[in-house]
Amino acid sequence: MRQIALIVEDDPATSHVIASTLATAGIESLIADSAAAMWRKMSENPDVVILDLGLPDADGFELLRRLRQQSDVPVLIHSTRSEEIERIIGIEIGADDFLPKPCNMRELLARTRSLLRRAKGRPSQNGGRPGCCLRFGDWMLDPASRVLSDKQGLPVALGVSAFALLSAFLDSPFQPLSREILSRALKREYVPYDRIIDVHVSQIRRLLGAQPDGSSYIKTLRSQGYVFTSTVERSDATESV
Repeated sequence: MRQIALIVEDDPATSHVIASTLATAGIESLIADSAAAMWRKMSENPDVVILDLGLPDADGFELLRRLRQQSDVPVLIHSTRSEEIERIIGIEIGADDFLPKPCNMRELLARTRSLLRRAKGRPSQNGGRPGCCLRFGDWMLDPASRVLSDKQGLPVALGVSAFALLSAFLDSPFQPLSREILSRALKREYVPYDRIIDVHVSQIRRLLGAQPDGSSYIKTLRSQGYVFTSTVERSDATESV
């Protein structure tokens, strides 16, 4: 199956090395050296975007914010702007992963392949086939189409990483899930003190808001991880919310 990565990078040497590395795994590359070029290349429907934050014609965070308004394509930020606060901001805006420059190209390849695996079977704009849905509180998640709907039945944007973590929680409600287990749900190596999991969980919390009783859907367990604290019911996707 053909897989395409869009490399948004203004340094030709870096984009060439990334493209060459991805090619060893059979991943084709499109290269954009500016925000304007990125929007043109997006028409070719890449499967993953590798985004540098330091572009000549746009702020990388603003570019990511605009991209997330239009697409749920997986995004890996690859940037020298790698302070912890910038990593957190990137994930909160909608990035699925963050890898600072310089990095080992084998790690970049592994992270990219992980995002591609998570996104495999991502639905088209017409959605997936109806099937068994997971209902909790005022929400419903359709695993087949990867669509999260609110109590009015309106779809809510959910990136591939947030989907993977929310699915893990819904599969094991009221069971403590360690950061290591959640890392496996993201198909990435567990790294102690890496805050990627925590930032994604915070993002899901803000998205879901409070339960009808005012409590959070996801509770932090000190030294253990997290636990999903709502009953999850399985129902047919054709039922009304």
